[in-house]
Amino acid sequence: MKDNNEGRLTIISLPIGNLKDITIRALEELESSDLIFCEDTRTTIKLLNHYNIKNKLMSYHEHSDVKTRKFIIDEIENGKNVSLVSDAGTPLISDPGYKLVKELKKRNLRVTSCPGPSSPIAAITLSGLPSDKFFFSGFLPVKVKAKKDYLEELKNIKSTLIFFESSNRIIKTLETILEIFGNRKISICRELTKKFEEIITSKITEVIKELSLRENIKGEIIIVVEGNINSDKPQNLEVILEDTLKSMSLSDSAKEISKYTNFSRKEVYNAALKLKGKEDES
Repeated sequence: MKDNNEGRLTIISLPIGNLKDITIRALEELESSDLIFCEDTRTTIKLLNHYNIKNKLMSYHEHSDVKTRKFIIDEIENGKNVSLVSDAGTPLISDPGYKLVKELKKRNLRVTSCPGPSSPIAAITLSGLPSDKFFFSGFLPVKVKAKKDYLEELKNIKSTLIFFESSNRIIKTLETILEIFGNRKISICRELTKKFEEIITSKITEVIKELSLRENIKGEIIIVVEGNINSDKPQNLEVILEDTLKSMSLSDSAKEISKYTNFSRKEVYNAALKLKGKEDES
């Protein structure tokens, strides 16, 4: 490890909305840094101007190449104090920076952290869902099939799940989560720490119903989903289906049962097909 007086990289957390959510140490570090690398200079300059910090900003984002990382490493090796920030929250959490830190560690160069706001942590503390164990997964795949396949991989996890999603895809994504996970408890955390902060915690069907009534949904959204608390549930689905199929079609049965249980629509539908096959054989 290099001596503390030599160059270093400091990972600095910035506010996720309210500009007052920044530590005194973070401001001191930004003020004293020789260089500040950020995702978008147009975003970070607003915060620096707010606190009257005059410093040299340079871009480091997901498309930055080996050449940019080499430049940063050279600066640190030459004794410079470099800061890394993201547009909001803590760098490396669904933001670029991992490759840079990895390279610095390989060279035994100093990396330190100036911790602070993190939107996934803020969201789970406000959700009302279990916070002792959680699984953060960042942004879900955009394409529907890829999203469904990925959610299938996660549906049996017992820990609370946390996702990022854009406002224009939120309803479709919730419908997909309902299809794969069943009607679990969920929390939508929107515009955290900002003027129009909103937390909606309810069953997925209720949240979809509420959001569907709105003309448009704006802001940054974090989805917090209840883990699979019934992964060891008794397999009584067949009993439920036998009763429901007497008065409903297979498709309607799947829809209704998934709405009021923690069985996903797909689970119910497949079980109904299996049950119907048994009846046809007998």
